[in-house]
Amino acid sequence: MFKMGNAMTTNQKLEKSAQIAQAALQLFKERAFDEITMAQIAKRAGVAKGTLFNYYQSKENIFMNLLLTGYQTYFSELARRVKQLGQLSLPDFKRLMLQETTTLIEDHAVLLRLNALRGPILERKADKAQTIVGRQKLYDISQQLSQDIAQRVDCLSTETINHLFVTQSAIISGLMNLSGLEQFDHEQIPVGLFDFQVAVEPEARQIFGLYMTGLFKEQKADD
Repeated sequence: MFKMGNAMTTNQKLEKSAQIAQAALQLFKERAFDEITMAQIAKRAGVAKGTLFNYYQSKENIFMNLLLTGYQTYFSELARRVKQLGQLSLPDFKRLMLQETTTLIEDHAVLLRLNALRGPILERKADKAQTIVGRQKLYDISQQLSQDIAQRVDCLSTETINHLFVTQSAIISGLMNLSGLEQFDHEQIPVGLFDFQVAVEPEARQIFGLYMTGLFKEQKADD
């Protein structure tokens, strides 16, 4: 017979879901995605495997949730910092975006690793409906952030700023994907492939900086 005393409140369910997600995140910091199993996640979270499946139907679902909520948190934190700023010139805004490029690479490496898995791996088995809801929330946060920035940078539109965040992500992801060409399975290839080595942070800043310089010149020309 079902007992009301055993029923979990909404907050308790959210806490349990977050507990499971954090356990998966800790495992992801220690090993590759394909080495992680649902059984390992359940054990790390301290829950039964059956309980785990009540919250997430696949590990792809867990990590897609971590990816989307991770970016939601990052953009929300950036929005709070932006609200403390006054008006920004284009050079000021460029410096801000380059600093955020460094922040993403140095302080959010796990989030960037997850982002690299999104298209080729996570979307295969992640729940489509939940992913759409998560993306809509991320879009709304990003849109508000871009609007706040546009109010401080006179000559840039919300659309342009949104586009810059997408471009920033593409540059970082592309460089991260290419950063291991001189290695195989994390071991150095014993031949001279030194020109394949990629320094992600400085090269991302350089490429993104050049892109913004060209874009801002076009903006001024159009004005």
